[in-house]
Amino acid sequence: MRSKIDKILPEIGKFSAGPAAMIERTYLSEPGSLFGKLWKEIKLRTIYGGLFLPAAAIDMFTSLGIGIRYSIGVFTRSDEVQDDRIVKLKKYATLFSKNVLALLASPVGLFKPKLVQLHFNSDNPTQGLVSGGKLHQDLNTKIEYPKNVDNVIDIIKDAAKNGHKIMPIGSGRSQGKQYFPEGAKGEQSIAIDMRYLNTVEINAKEQTATIGAGAHWEDVQNYADKLGLALEVQQASNVFSAGGSVGTNIHGWNHRTGVLSNTILSMDIINAQGEKQTITPKEPLFHFITGGLGLFGIVTSITLQLTNNKLLKEVGTEVKLSDYVNHFRRNVEPNENIHMHLYRLSLDPKDLLGTGVAVDYVQVDNSKQVKTENLIQEGTYGSRINRILVNMANQFAWMRDKYWQREYGRLLRNDSPPMTVNQIMQPPINAMFNNAVSEAEWLQEYFIPEENLRDFLYALSRLLTSNQVALINASVRFVKQHNASPMSYAHDGDRFAIVLCFNQPLQHSQVVKAKKWLREAQNLAVEHGGTYYLPYQHISNPKDFNRAYPRAAEAMRMKHEVDPNELFVSGFYQKYLAPIYNNLFAHKSTRPNYFNELMKTKEMKERFSGFLSVVLKRVEAKELYNLLEDVMRYNDSHAEIYQELCRRLPEISANALADFRHILTSLSEIKNDLTEQAVVLLDGTKEINGLVEIGYPGRFVDGFKKHFKVTGNIVAVYENPQLSDYVQTGFPRPYHKFAKLDYSDPNLHKLPDNSADVITCYIGLHHFPENKVKFFLQEVRRVLRAEGHFLLVDHDVRNQSDMVMAHGAHMIFNAVIGASLQDELHETRLFRSMEHWKSLCKEAGLNYDVSGADVEMIRAGDPSRNRMVCFIKPKLELVNKERATLAQQVSSTSPILTQKKEEPLQSWRCSSNMPISLSQDTLFSQNENTSAFEIGKKEEKEETTQLSAIL
Repeated sequence: MRSKIDKILPEIGKFSAGPAAMIERTYLSEPGSLFGKLWKEIKLRTIYGGLFLPAAAIDMFTSLGIGIRYSIGVFTRSDEVQDDRIVKLKKYATLFSKNVLALLASPVGLFKPKLVQLHFNSDNPTQGLVSGGKLHQDLNTKIEYPKNVDNVIDIIKDAAKNGHKIMPIGSGRSQGKQYFPEGAKGEQSIAIDMRYLNTVEINAKEQTATIGAGAHWEDVQNYADKLGLALEVQQASNVFSAGGSVGTNIHGWNHRTGVLSNTILSMDIINAQGEKQTITPKEPLFHFITGGLGLFGIVTSITLQLTNNKLLKEVGTEVKLSDYVNHFRRNVEPNENIHMHLYRLSLDPKDLLGTGVAVDYVQVDNSKQVKTENLIQEGTYGSRINRILVNMANQFAWMRDKYWQREYGRLLRNDSPPMTVNQIMQPPINAMFNNAVSEAEWLQEYFIPEENLRDFLYALSRLLTSNQVALINASVRFVKQHNASPMSYAHDGDRFAIVLCFNQPLQHSQVVKAKKWLREAQNLAVEHGGTYYLPYQHISNPKDFNRAYPRAAEAMRMKHEVDPNELFVSGFYQKYLAPIYNNLFAHKSTRPNYFNELMKTKEMKERFSGFLSVVLKRVEAKELYNLLEDVMRYNDSHAEIYQELCRRLPEISANALADFRHILTSLSEIKNDLTEQAVVLLDGTKEINGLVEIGYPGRFVDGFKKHFKVTGNIVAVYENPQLSDYVQTGFPRPYHKFAKLDYSDPNLHKLPDNSADVITCYIGLHHFPENKVKFFLQEVRRVLRAEGHFLLVDHDVRNQSDMVMAHGAHMIFNAVIGASLQDELHETRLFRSMEHWKSLCKEAGLNYDVSGADVEMIRAGDPSRNRMVCFIKPKLELVNKERATLAQQVSSTSPILTQKKEEPLQSWRCSSNMPISLSQDTLFSQNENTSAFEIGKKEEKEETTQLSAIL
């Protein structure tokens, strides 16, 4: 009980985290109206002044009191507990000083609460699996924490046995869905957090290190530095894991060695069969693992070559962008004393990326190995002053400009003291990492051929400026060609890598804006003959991905060889690589993207408009198409488009009251129309003894009661009773009995034999699994009485255009009602022609019941061709043999009965097939007009009369 309470209550000294979270959520909101925006500003300052500042004052006094208590304990306790008291004293002393600063800065916070509040967010604001860029979250994936390699093997074998999907996690810095395991419906997803496989062993004589996949570069630095050694290749920061770095095959500031895989001697992996393998660069699989994003096996450890920890001097030279490539080739590349290099780009808004400082790290002496004096790693969130400065830079362009001017001057003064490699490769960047949910730091990286670098940066500068990107850092690094890995970002030549770091607000409109310019930037990189880095936001369209990584098919062939059951899959894989895999091996069908099909041509959109105006009546066609076109500018897959459409539909939807009126109007019309169709198809029926409605909660029962004498039990077969049923049916519910409908296994087993005269299934058969439909129809026949009727409504899909309309109707309807992405993706939609359903019904012993002209019962204007048809359960009789023979002779010789009618199908209320007066508000003939149904009944009467006379 105590632990549960502790989880609910804030920690002593951190009461301000509650109001800070409220401020965060308020920042995340996006009011549309001017009044809403004004209220948001008032609300922010009210929470800040009324809740946050008082909580900070309480925290200040409580942390002071507790700190004094522990300070006394430091002097009075024994050695065994003294260290613990010192740690706690430091904790509460930090809390005290932080709250003092918050209270002193209260006027600043009233101006802009985020400047103060951001430093007080909870340490664990999110749950589940969260991407490094905070854009993606998964609460359903199971996260495993293996303690050793055997645990990893067990997890993989168990997952393979049970059809689960797996992805490894290193430090969790990838910003898209690279480590999000994503499979099909019903497939459990497991993320393997490798943090405990963090061993570091160094062979000083051979200058090698064997590192667990979960170890971070800072762990390696700490051990290596004591021996005068350093990593040869690593990112600019040391917060990344070894395993994750292998999966992305990182590069760094070392312009001579190239990518990380060039320093790896061997590595241990666990393959998709749960087997341990040791592989070296001589084996083909090695180069699929490096840069393979965890899709070919899970790395458990690597052995790599270290280098000497040298003493280097930072030397800056101002270089214009137009001169940079020549400067690098002439002055940097030939100079053996320059061990690392980068080009810091201007952050000046007036000349963004237009110039910069070339920074060389030059060896100052001939010493081979140096140990760093007092090598101290940066704190988890950096220093307090750096956090304050970064927070201000995120909010104000002038602050970013001041920061650049300061860095520009510092780099050109060339007065920095010499530093070791290990010191240089731990720049203070942790201050950028925070627990905010309203913003994040995003990264982008583009690899451009040298001949196109200048033009690309000019275009990129214009793009960043026009989108007001809060650019915090920008630099260029050189990457040597590496074509051993099919997923290499420098596969066809040397590349210059442009690295961007920027602050990204996470309000939805701001994310949409970012996706658009990121997509354009990645396209720019491809158009300039380059690529982009895969561990960051995967925004680009698949066409650009295929151009940037033309050897992806080669990678998928290896995937099929080593992981044929696709055990290792991710969200990134599903979007970009799975389509290639499926195209190569065609082991499973992929549903087309019907959003693309629907929006492909003007004719398609015009045809589908009928569904929006006649059937749905919830959104205007023009507004929906404009919204979809914009959504499809920055989304590609069906899932992405659907999810984004759901988010943005409120932009074009009516207010709640008007929308509810539209729902009622649409519901009333569909009730009336389908009831009229049923009345026509059940012509001659006066009484219905037993009525079963499948798929709805008795929505159409009242219509039957108005036109027929309904007796016996009324049964509603649908998923689950809920309050919204009353909107469809009124109060009380119109049925006597409820039977649960399981779409995955539809049956009527709770209904007795021969108990209903009419069964309706207006939801269609297309939602049922194909292998279950025949049994379901047999169930329908069982429940029907002899000469009972089965009324079916389903989409009569005759061709590809009809297929697009049927899918379009379902996916837009789902979006409008707010169906979840999982429901949309996994909804069964086995659309077929009506002839197909007729044949299945016939096999089940249900005859197609039509008299006269076969008029298509389709609502006028409905492009999805949702059509009602009627089937009858024949009455079984023992017929006199002579009468049966005579009837057979008559049927074979009568010109009336043998005449085959070639009349075309006619649509119900279709203005092209009947006079205008019949296509409006009445089903039957008026004045001198005669309906198709009356013609059909007249012909039927004549034929029946002649046959009766003969018999």
